[in-house]
Amino acid sequence: MLVCVTCFCSERFYSNMAKYMDSANTMLSFLWWIIGFYWVCIGGQRMVQKSPQLYWLCIVFLAFDVFFVVFLITLACAVGLGICCCLPCIIAVLYAVADQKGADKEDIEQLSKYIFRQNGCSDNRTGEIQGTFAGFMTQCGTDTPIEHSLSTDDAACSICLSTYDDGEELRELPCGHHFHCACIDKWLYMSATCPLCKRSIVGASCCSEEV
Repeated sequence: MLVCVTCFCSERFYSNMAKYMDSANTMLSFLWWIIGFYWVCIGGQRMVQKSPQLYWLCIVFLAFDVFFVVFLITLACAVGLGICCCLPCIIAVLYAVADQKGADKEDIEQLSKYIFRQNGCSDNRTGEIQGTFAGFMTQCGTDTPIEHSLSTDDAACSICLSTYDDGEELRELPCGHHFHCACIDKWLYMSATCPLCKRSIVGASCCSEEV
């Protein structure tokens, strides 16, 4: 354990030292560039007479540095100006792509619809079940309707955060989550995914019906 702690501390120390040395190297390089630029500008005539090759080599390197800095500044300004000018077009494209993610009316109508019945509204419910469950959701539009019992915690819409009232229409997604029809229909027109698990309903409803 002590060896691991020592190794970790030493690695952290060397990492910090490397960062400090890199920062110091950058600052010294910048300072040396300024000094060299000053020497070339002030003592250029003497350098041309005594060492013309070194002088022109310094001029070439300084010209490359100045060109690189000017190029980066120009590129940054061009990118910023392009983003500002094209921002409305980018927003329009993103909005159009977002609209394509919504479900069609046919896909929504294929989802199962249920009617919620609270406890005590049906005569065949025992008092024991009534105390355990908040109600039942019965499938609509079928000869053999499917019925699900809902607990008090589950008998609520996660979109509007309201509990289910007796007689309200619910819609169940292929993932098994259920919501108010009005709430989930508005959601699915904007995004064809479940608000809770993010599972897509496009194609999933058809697969569930085939099964």
